[in-house]
Parts: sequence; C-alpha cells; structure tokens
Amino acid sequence: MNRKTLILYASQYGYGAECANQLRSLMPEEVTLVDLTKATNPDLDGYDTVIVGGSVYMGKAMRQTIDFCAANESALLQRKLGLFLCCGLPQNVEQSFAASFSEPLRKHATVSGCFGGELRLDKMKPMHKMIANMMQKAGGKSGIEPPKPNPKAINEFASAMQSN
Repeated sequence: MNRKTLILYASQYGYGAECANQLRSLMPEEVTLVDLTKATNPDLDGYDTVIVGGSVYMGKAMRQTIDFCAANESALLQRKLGLFLCCGLPQNVEQSFAASFSEPLRKHATVSGCFGGELRLDKMKPMHKMIANMMQKAGGKSGIEPPKPNPKAINEFASAMQSN
C-alpha cells in the first residue's frame, strides 16, 4: 500500500518551515508539503496521514493553521493525524496546544510534539523585534532560557508517526 502524507504548516520567520522540511525528509512515504500562508484551502483527498503545525505567536499557532483546522476538522478526524508546534517556551506548550487545536483534534492526534523555537531577530518586523527583545530581557531576569531548536523532538515525532 502506498501511503501518502500531507504536512501543512504556517511559519512567520522560517523556523516552522525548516522544521516541516526536516520532518518531510524523515518520513519514508510520499510526502507533500504545503505552506498554509500561501495555500488557502489545500485538498485532503488522497492523503491517509496529515500533519499540521507551525510557529507559535502570542501563545497560539498562526491564524492560518487555526483557521484551516477549524474548517477541516471533520476531515482531519478521518485521518491519521499529527500535530506540532514550534514553541520557544516549552513550559507553555500545553496551553499553546489548547489555544491552537480543538480538543477533538488533540485527542485524535497520533502524535503531538514541540520542536522548540528560534528567535530570528534579523527577519522580524521592528515592533516584533522590540517585543522579542523585551521578552528575552525579562525572561533572562526570571531565569527563563531563550528559545532553542529541538531537532531531537522532530526525529522522535517522525518515528512515532511511522510506528503508530
């Protein structure tokens, strides 16, 4: 049987896109990668596995991810599903998942994962850069580590998707 997987993501500054590409490279079956910031309503027909995720902004996934999941929830519940977030604050990941994906989707997902995060100040709009710098400064005073990538989590996610 030729399994087909669709990976849908939204990324503002590129880290989520890099994670989605890395995930695609780890999947042995035929994989289609779709950027939800460019494709408004990708077709799920023909895919038995769908992975949805991307960057977190202000505590939840980007609007394109949330809107797609809401509009396609019944179809997503008919497929093997994986959910991921690129969240720079691992202590907040459960709240971010709850704010990003409905409870039925979260319960249905075969695998959910957090791929870490990365602040790309050089790509940020001035206001976002200012907010990120203020948050880093405040976090440093509170002992909160800055966001960092977690490639191990991507490998573990891909393995879990393949074995379940």
